[in-house]
Amino acid sequence: MEQQQELPSKRSRESDETTATTQQQNKKPKSAPPTIPISRGKFKQRWLAKHSSLLKRSDSASGVMVSCNIHAETRALGQIQNMLEGTITPLFPGHEITWERFEGDFEVEENNNNNKEEESSSSKAVEGRKDKRFQAVDAACGGLIFYRFRVNVKPTDYVTRLMDHLRALPEQEQKQELHKIRHCSRWLPLDYLCPATDDRMTRCFQDRVFKEHLEGLEKDTSIAIVTEIRNNETFKKDTIIKILDPLIPKDKFKVDLKNPDLVIFVTVFKSVCGMSILKDYYARKKYNILSYVEAASKEDNDQKQ
Repeated sequence: MEQQQELPSKRSRESDETTATTQQQNKKPKSAPPTIPISRGKFKQRWLAKHSSLLKRSDSASGVMVSCNIHAETRALGQIQNMLEGTITPLFPGHEITWERFEGDFEVEENNNNNKEEESSSSKAVEGRKDKRFQAVDAACGGLIFYRFRVNVKPTDYVTRLMDHLRALPEQEQKQELHKIRHCSRWLPLDYLCPATDDRMTRCFQDRVFKEHLEGLEKDTSIAIVTEIRNNETFKKDTIIKILDPLIPKDKFKVDLKNPDLVIFVTVFKSVCGMSILKDYYARKKYNILSYVEAASKEDNDQKQ
């Protein structure tokens, strides 16, 4: 005779169901990542320099961070490149291309049998890099494009002059120019770059930012610290403020969060920190070119009427 399988008792079934329900309730929901990492496959590999390249020559590195919609990076990249190349000469006729070779230690296998053809191709590659006025670099964050400046023009000077130039254009021409950068939002100039560590950020602000921009200012200049953090879980906004606040003389500057004379702008994107001193930060719509130019043009037209 076939043995009948014993069915689980009602009490054991209820116990199993209770245990499963308890385990399900105790499961913590996965926290969403603070930012969306960049992921663009072949496009990323072919057109963007590595994120770590910003740290190799960070003392002289600068550039502009442009925001766009997620998955619109490819369109924004071309629009930024065309705008930079098309306006740098008209806005700064005397600019010069700069390119500094990194002299750090690279782990390169020595080969004494390099032929002349390899040396020639290598030198051509170096010359090609020297001719680039701007270099697209992986920002390691979705919705962000970073262009490194290889010209002797400060990004803050370029962006402010570009905004004023677009504002002054005739209406029809202005619409055409704005249409060319329709996928781009904020153009944030970063005059200083450094590794995102407490020590390097402190040194960068003390030795460069403060000495070059804040040391000689008049008393009672109003300032505000604006921070943005993307794809970095080490730093919080309060952490950055605690690093910079002790370095600012309280008897010389006053805090104004609504309408400051100057904004100390600090952004951390993955392993890089960028800093700038920005004027008219809120009047320029947080450096959103489209919003600023449209609002300024409307204001100008209202005044004419």
